[in-house]
Amino acid sequence: MPDLPGILSNSDARILLVEDDPDDVVIIQRIIRQAPISVHVETRANGQEALTYLETCQDKDGHPLPDLILLDLNMPVMDGSGFIREVRRNSHLSALPICVFTTSKDDDVINSAYEDGANAVVSKVDSLDGMSQILNTIVDFWFRTAKRYYIE
Repeated sequence: MPDLPGILSNSDARILLVEDDPDDVVIIQRIIRQAPISVHVETRANGQEALTYLETCQDKDGHPLPDLILLDLNMPVMDGSGFIREVRRNSHLSALPICVFTTSKDDDVINSAYEDGANAVVSKVDSLDGMSQILNTIVDFWFRTAKRYYIE
C-alpha cells in the first residue's frame, strides 16, 4: 500500500517500510508521522515487492532511494533475510542502511540478520508507548545523529 505522492518532496527523510502485517504498518506510519522531522514512509508487504520498488528508484524517472529501510523478517514471498542478501549483492543498493524490526528474541535469528548485512536489529514491543519510543529513537538516530550516505 504505497503512500500518496506529493508528500515525498516536502519530506526531510524517506523510509521504505517492508512489513506484511497491516496493523503494524498503520501503527508504524502513525508514530513516524508524529516524529519531529518530516518523514515520508513508502510501504511494501514483502521483500520481492520492496526489491521491485527499489529497482524503480534506480530508473532516471523513478523515486529517490530511501534513506533507511525498516524491515520485518517474517514475511511471505520473500522474507527479510532474502531481501537483505539481494540488496547487499546489488552494488547500487548495497550501502542502503537496513534496520530489522522483529518480534524474534532468538539470538540465532538476530545474529543471522547481522550476518546477512543488517545495520541494526531492533525488537518490536507489544505496547504503543514502547513502539513509539523505539521508532522515535530510530528516527532520531538515523536522521539526526548518524551522517547519511547519499547515493547518486
